[in-house]
Amino acid sequence: MTPIPGPKYLQCRHFPMTLSHTDIDALRPGEWVTDDVIDFYFKYLKHKYFRNNKKYVYIPVTIANLLTERPVVDSSSKHIKDLAGDANALDFETQCLKRPKSIRVAFLPIFGDDHWSLLVYRNLKHRPLPEFLHFNSHLNSTREHHTQCARTALINLLYVFRENDPSMAISKDSYKLVVKNCPQQSNGNDCGVYVCMNAYILSSRLSKKEREGKNSPLHAFVKRLSISAYSPPGRRADTLSFAEKNPEKDKLDQEELLWKVKDKDAVLPDDMRSYITNVIYSATYTRSASASL
Repeated sequence: MTPIPGPKYLQCRHFPMTLSHTDIDALRPGEWVTDDVIDFYFKYLKHKYFRNNKKYVYIPVTIANLLTERPVVDSSSKHIKDLAGDANALDFETQCLKRPKSIRVAFLPIFGDDHWSLLVYRNLKHRPLPEFLHFNSHLNSTREHHTQCARTALINLLYVFRENDPSMAISKDSYKLVVKNCPQQSNGNDCGVYVCMNAYILSSRLSKKEREGKNSPLHAFVKRLSISAYSPPGRRADTLSFAEKNPEKDKLDQEELLWKVKDKDAVLPDDMRSYITNVIYSATYTRSASASL
């Protein structure tokens, strides 16, 4: 049998992922980005920012689609076991779904009603229950079905987490979907680009915070020392007024700033397309596919 030269593919150097030139063509202005492009970029963000950090997870499109498309059923149903089994089988690379309590943040690309958006699972230590933040670049459109897809995905993800770890605390408050204001697209084909853009903005901020060690006990101790005021006997300490400060509220306010994506934070969609294209070419090498007769 004689091998027949096939089309060339782009093989990633850093993680197991292959793209075709069809995927590259989909990054041209006016085109819909493909599932594989979004998957590739999510894996790239993981590799770039949280390579050895298991607290930050990027859910593949295949698993996100499963969570979105599988009907929500009663939590005691056998269907939950089947859902968890299917999700775990798809999660063969990272096995992150089996250790839900170790996950601080998870990014999920949601597709439904011909639209992409970004769903973020956030499980922070100072909050009693996990939260879901929804970054939708087409809020002004009539996409009620898409919002329902996001709700279905979050409920099913919680069911999978609890199936994998029965000690996982879940209540009705866990199902709350927080819609975040974010940059809005001006056409009908840039939604996938905005998913990548929002994921990039949030990932870079969270990575910077991790590097700075804002949550470390040592950092908190040094910060307390730096704001302490000493007053000699008989003199009033007028440098600081501790009664008027609320460190916990300040911490929460600073935390929320990380999750606000404003228009000034965004880049032009076509510039984002070019950036992702350059990322792909810089992180891959070309190989030829062959078929046999």
